Amino acid sequence: MNDLAIALRKRLHEIPERSGAERQTRAMLIAFLKSHTTLEVRDMGTWLYAAHREGDGLPGVMLRADMDAVSGPNGAAFHGCGHDGHCANLAALALACEGRTFGKNLFFLFQPAEETGAGARECLALFERERIDAVYGMHNLPGFAKGTVMVRGGTFACASKGLTLRFTGRQCHAAYPETGLNPAYAMAVLVTELKALTGPAQGELVLCTLVHMRVGERAFGVSAGDGELALTLRAERLEALDALQERIVNRARELCREQGLGLETAEDDVFPDTRCHEADVKRFCASAAAAGLRVERLEKPMRWSEDFGWYLRSRPGVFFGIGAGEEHAALHTPEYEYDDALIDTAVQAFLAAIESAELASRERVK
Repeated sequence: MNDLAIALRKRLHEIPERSGAERQTRAMLIAFLKSHTTLEVRDMGTWLYAAHREGDGLPGVMLRADMDAVSGPNGAAFHGCGHDGHCANLAALALACEGRTFGKNLFFLFQPAEETGAGARECLALFERERIDAVYGMHNLPGFAKGTVMVRGGTFACASKGLTLRFTGRQCHAAYPETGLNPAYAMAVLVTELKALTGPAQGELVLCTLVHMRVGERAFGVSAGDGELALTLRAERLEALDALQERIVNRARELCREQGLGLETAEDDVFPDTRCHEADVKRFCASAAAAGLRVERLEKPMRWSEDFGWYLRSRPGVFFGIGAGEEHAALHTPEYEYDDALIDTAVQAFLAAIESAELASRERVK
C-alpha cells in the first residue's frame, strides 16, 4: 500500500507546479485514485476531491492535502514544502480506507494554491456540494522529533498577509526639489515608526516585516514622485493582524495628508489564523494515543501561515503536524525533500482524526 504511495510521491516530486497551475499534478492524482481505489473522483477544474460514501444523511469528514510547489533559488518550482508528500499521505489514506466502513462519508480533498492562501477559499465550495461536519489537515514539521504528532489548542499557525502601500507625489527636477512632492520623506518616517506601531498584542505574537521598498528611479537629475512599501504582517490572531494593518494604514494616511501625497493600498497572500478548539484537539489526541501514536503539544504557534484556517472558521476540526526529524532540512530550503517514512504515520493520524470526528458526532447526538 505504502509502496504505491511512495512511488506516487516520487513522481509528483518530478513535476512541481506553482500555486494555481497544478494541472499535471491534478491529472496524476486523478489517474492514481481511479486506478487504485473505488472512490468517486470529482475533477473541479483547479482542484479535486474523492468521495467515500456510506449513505445519505451520515456525517461527512473532509481530509485535505495541498498540491502546489514553491520557487527555488534558481526561480524554478520545486517541492520544498513537502506538498508532494502531503498528497501521497492522502492517497495512502484513500487506499487504507478501501473496503472499510466508518459510519460516515469521507471526502479526500486535494487543494491548489496553499502557498498564496487562495486555494482554501476556492475549495470552500465543497461545503456547498457536500455535507461536511468536520475537517482535518496536516503539515510535516522539520525540527521536531520524527514521527511525533504535534498539536495545539488555539492557534497552530499564525495569520498573515502582504500589505503594499503606494505613495504618489509629484516628480520634478532634482535642482528644484521644492517644486515637487517627493514621498521618500513620508515613507522614511513610516518605516522608522513600524516597530512602535507593531508592539505586543496582549503578549501574543505580532510582527511586521519590511520586504520591499522603492522610491523613484536611479536618475540623478530627477526628484522622485512615487514610492512603494511592501510589508508582511503576521499575528497569532486574525483580529490582531487586522488591528496592526489599521494602525499602519492610518499613520500612512496621516503622513500623506500632511505632505500632500496620495496613497493606495493592496493586500496579497491573505491567511487567517489556523485555530483549533481545545475540545476537538483533546478528542483527536485521545484517538491518536489509542492508535499508538506519540503526541505532543506545541508551546507556541508556528510563525508561518496555513490557509487551512479558512476551513476551521466554519467547521470544527484539527490541523496537526508530524515531526520530520530534528536534523531534517528546513522547509523551503534547496536541500528539503519529504521523508517517505512519514506516510504511514500520517495515515494512522488521519484514521485517528476520522475516529475523533465520530466521537464528536456521538457527543452532538447526546
